[in-house]
Amino acid sequence: MVTGIMTTVMSLMILSKGLTIESLGFISAATSLIVVILEFPSGILSDAIGRKRVYMISIAFSLAARLILVPAEGFLPIFLGFALYAISRAFSSGSIEAIYINDFIRKRGPDNLHKLMSVMSAGETIGLAGGALLGGLLPMLWDRLRPDDNRYNGNLVAQIIILCALAALTMSTTREEKASAFNPAKFGTYIADSFRTIRASKILGLMLAGACFWGLTFSAIEVYWQPRLKDILGSDSQTWIFGMVNSGYFLASLFGVLAIGPLLSKRRVSPLSWIFILRLLSGALILLLAAQRSIFPFSAVYLLMFFLNGMTNIPESTLFNQGIPEDKRSSLLSVSSLAVQLGGAAGSLLFAALVKRLSIPGVWIVAGALFSASSLLYLKAAAGATPFFRSAGRGK
Repeated sequence: MVTGIMTTVMSLMILSKGLTIESLGFISAATSLIVVILEFPSGILSDAIGRKRVYMISIAFSLAARLILVPAEGFLPIFLGFALYAISRAFSSGSIEAIYINDFIRKRGPDNLHKLMSVMSAGETIGLAGGALLGGLLPMLWDRLRPDDNRYNGNLVAQIIILCALAALTMSTTREEKASAFNPAKFGTYIADSFRTIRASKILGLMLAGACFWGLTFSAIEVYWQPRLKDILGSDSQTWIFGMVNSGYFLASLFGVLAIGPLLSKRRVSPLSWIFILRLLSGALILLLAAQRSIFPFSAVYLLMFFLNGMTNIPESTLFNQGIPEDKRSSLLSVSSLAVQLGGAAGSLLFAALVKRLSIPGVWIVAGALFSASSLLYLKAAAGATPFFRSAGRGK
């Protein structure tokens, strides 16, 4: 929810505080690069000192970021706020989830892991959708309550309140796992062991490359969908429309999560083949999105694209988690997130350089072509996969 409240108006908020559309890509790239630098060390730290403890540190950084962004105007304070936000993202990835995943595998084994991944994804999506809807209404409410203030500060204040609630809930409901023995002198060895696990697998490396392409491609969607919708509507005064579209995006992802379960239970098509098909179709929808000029077809294509994205998420996350050892789970989940961030940073810089020359639809044409091409990675993975990975995630 705390994330959804801002994703509805993130780009609009940055533009309202004195930055240009070219700066959007730079802020996004800088955020991703900071996450890249800290992502893997934070995952190792989670395995070493405790996942709950590291997650609480991430909430503290997230609160600090919002407190800076409320009064911020101009590039430097905005950059500082997003730098702290990036640190919080790095510390949160793969920490708290690893506790739930390890507990589930111990109690029920890896064969039913896709059920937990579906429930976790559904719960997260419901929170994101509710936050996105609220995020579209808050600027209009803040205009009435604080007409002399930046209309997007209400979203930041709401995030601060919910982050405090999240910290209290985490402290009271989640138990800390016993931290593994960790010697700082063996930090390099720990990294080498984690990457040796990836090299020993015939598909984990290809899946990480796919995650990198996802970050590269969808950085173009995440950064520019709000300015594009503003161009279509003619203004951003009716932010409830942005909230409806963004909430619909999360709900479409949820429906995709629910739809893929029965398909994975059938043995006719392997999970890797499903990922190939869904990625190819998603790339085609990005190309179609670039051609839209009115609100309803734009929204329909946008939501269908994220419906397919939600479908793809479950076989991808299930296969990845089934292929990594328990004691390296946080660090390797961080590697996966790191791959997304690397792609996102590269994409943000690339598309920031292209947006003035090609416009937003032109940028999306490039992104859609790249994402369709990335589906070939999963054909290669399917060809080299063991029987376990060909059948994993499909149930019994």
